[in-house]
Amino acid sequence: MTTVHNQIHHTLKQINIKRSAIHIEKARKFAVNDWVLVDCRNLQVKAGNNRSLTNKWKEPYKVIETIGTHAYRLEVPEGTQWHNVVHTTLLKPFRTQDDPQDMDEDEDDEIYKVETILNSRKYTGVVKYRI
Repeated sequence: MTTVHNQIHHTLKQINIKRSAIHIEKARKFAVNDWVLVDCRNLQVKAGNNRSLTNKWKEPYKVIETIGTHAYRLEVPEGTQWHNVVHTTLLKPFRTQDDPQDMDEDEDDEIYKVETILNSRKYTGVVKYRI
């Protein structure tokens, strides 16, 4: 009976070691001066009547320093009611949309210049134009 118990204990220990290694590898890493968004799940946010209609992520904050392997100190404005050290699971990288995506122009497509729009109508949810 003790050998079976030891085998089960050893197997469960190996599974836990694998799971924790996978979790550590998937943890997000941020550098100092990166901009991140903070998850609002654990924050007391004044939401009015409906919390589900509020933003899920709070405005971008700058990472000031790394604390340990899974926590970061953020530069938060004076007067905030929450601590400025946040765990990695509550952070998401902030990405800006500086440049609009350029349309790929195929060489085969002809490009027309519209002089005037004569008429328009909505057909099956799509606006169609007569030029």
